[in-house]
Amino acid sequence: MNEVDTDTWIARLERELKGSLPGMVLLALDVTVDGALAIGILRVPFDARAGRHGPRMLLAILAAADARGLDVVCTPTGEYGSAKPALVRALRRVGFAPVSDDPSGHTMRRRTPRPDLWKDTSW
Repeated sequence: MNEVDTDTWIARLERELKGSLPGMVLLALDVTVDGALAIGILRVPFDARAGRHGPRMLLAILAAADARGLDVVCTPTGEYGSAKPALVRALRRVGFAPVSDDPSGHTMRRRTPRPDLWKDTSW
């Protein structure tokens, strides 16, 4: 996948997710030097958080990354009124794991699922 294609699908995904919710959604996605999709910012307006919009957006980001075979990285923080421990728990539930020496510099990484491994029926 070339850089122009990457920029295009990322920009389209950001636009779709930002437009799916009224209010100021902050979303910044990028591809790291090691080829992972980085979630720089994912902030849902406070009054929309009860509607599970944040998890819906996260799952859309993961689906887009999975479709392209990309790992996803992020660094959860307590900025924007979020509770960092709750964010870490939520990220773990969708497959993120802490990393201490990630090449991207982020603190959590979700490896892309390997569909070729799911087809093994020998077990």
